[in-house]
Amino acid sequence: MTKNGCADVKDLLPELIRRELEESDRAVVDAHVSSCESCTEEVELLRRIEAAAFSAPASLAADIKSAVAAEFESETGVAPGWASRSLRWRLPAAASVVLAVGTAVIWQRTQALPEVGPLGQDPFAVVWPSDDADVAGVPMLADLSDDELALLLEELGG
Repeated sequence: MTKNGCADVKDLLPELIRRELEESDRAVVDAHVSSCESCTEEVELLRRIEAAAFSAPASLAADIKSAVAAEFESETGVAPGWASRSLRWRLPAAASVVLAVGTAVIWQRTQALPEVGPLGQDPFAVVWPSDDADVAGVPMLADLSDDELALLLEELGG
């Protein structure tokens, strides 16, 4: 097989060691490994690693739970069953308290807001100048000559 083929096979070697390859893939990988020294060494290394791996006894989880329960009871004097039952209601109780306090704060803030006038009443009077009067002593456009209008238009960028 080519070097590219070796790379593909080496990607499948961990699955071969764990016996997770399908029959068709396993046959191809076995055929390649039997003819490739590099891949054979890789398989041997993976098998040694698997053999040296730590495997926990099946009863380890139960042993740890019982040791923790015994330690808890000796330190607190309370049986672990009662403690776990009391923990079940603490989270809902805390959530209820937070909800009640939050609702009270929001209610208080909405009551403290200033009143706003009724809709439709405009507090600002808008006065539009007429075309024939001066606004604050400035003549309106009707009073300007054509040259002055052209100069104003040029200044405004138009």
